[in-house]
Amino acid sequence: MRITRRQVLAAGLAVSAAGAIGVAAVGVAWWDRPAGAGLLVLSGSEHAFIQALAEAWMPRGGVPALSGADAELGGWFDAVVAGMPGPPRRQLKLLLHVLDALPLATHGSHYSALQLDSRQDVLRAWLHSDRYLLRSAAQAVMVLVGLGWSTHPEVAEGIRPWFGCGFGR
Repeated sequence: MRITRRQVLAAGLAVSAAGAIGVAAVGVAWWDRPAGAGLLVLSGSEHAFIQALAEAWMPRGGVPALSGADAELGGWFDAVVAGMPGPPRRQLKLLLHVLDALPLATHGSHYSALQLDSRQDVLRAWLHSDRYLLRSAAQAVMVLVGLGWSTHPEVAEGIRPWFGCGFGR
């Protein structure tokens, strides 16, 4: 089978067009979504993504026996994002949508809809990815989620002795 220059150009154009359509679809799905019920700025799907990510990172068990979802880190994240100015807030919200949609290609589902073990596998892959932009994006969200976790009253109780000036929310 012989591949012509036109076929290579057509394939390159098709891949570029598909990528642009995918980015546009995520943008349209995300753009200007109202806050979910009881939330300040995050939509219901953004909150669900943070809850799913927090539970995958910190599942139930251990000390304290509290999962990231049980700690309601989605609500904490919502309050943090509400305090951000417009452009960084919109960029972070878009990042949440992009990360939530990434597993569609490999798992056929949004991250927030995956089973716990699959979410843990995907999160582990993101955090160890050779693609630094993906790794950095996941780590940036994880830093904020981790701050919320460390200030939860049940978690802060165990951390407080290490901080003489006090610790917690």
